[in-house]
Amino acid sequence: MKKWRFAFFLLLVLNLIAAIGFFLFITTPSDNFNAYQAESVPPPAGNTVVVNTTKSDFEGIANTYIADAMEGQPMPLRLSVTDNVSLSTELTVFGVTLPILLAFDPVVLSDGNLLLEQRSVEVGQLDIPPESALKLLRDSVDLPEFMEVLPKEEEVVLNLTEIPINGGVSVRATSFDLEDDDIRLLVTIQP
Repeated sequence: MKKWRFAFFLLLVLNLIAAIGFFLFITTPSDNFNAYQAESVPPPAGNTVVVNTTKSDFEGIANTYIADAMEGQPMPLRLSVTDNVSLSTELTVFGVTLPILLAFDPVVLSDGNLLLEQRSVEVGQLDIPPESALKLLRDSVDLPEFMEVLPKEEEVVLNLTEIPINGGVSVRATSFDLEDDDIRLLVTIQP
């Protein structure tokens, strides 16, 4: 009887060590990870215009650029703007599809980019830490170059200034007021 008891506890300890190791593996950032730092960069030279848009218009424009950048990717990513900004996608693990919904509060940075601060996370019915969900998103979805996921800070940066727009056009955010449905973008056309 003592052999079975010893074997049971040994197997239990090995399973706990494996679970803790897996959790640490998922939540540890890679060696080349750098946190985003907003730079105070003057707007590009050229003719500028302030575009006042609504939540639904911004959502449509953002999803168009995300779809273009993720063309051919098996995992769709959708941005929606309501009383917050949310990203939704699906992840298939061991043949099971998990819906992921990440909600954020938007903040306009001094360089005209948009910082999304994590508000909540939903991965199916699982209760996982936001840092793990963002790391899972960053590592499993080939995101557009203008989206930077920062799991440790629980943030996502939309680098609006790096969105590839034809014709020498660049975009910067100046305000992002979801309560009043007032989103202002500074569009610069370079000569």
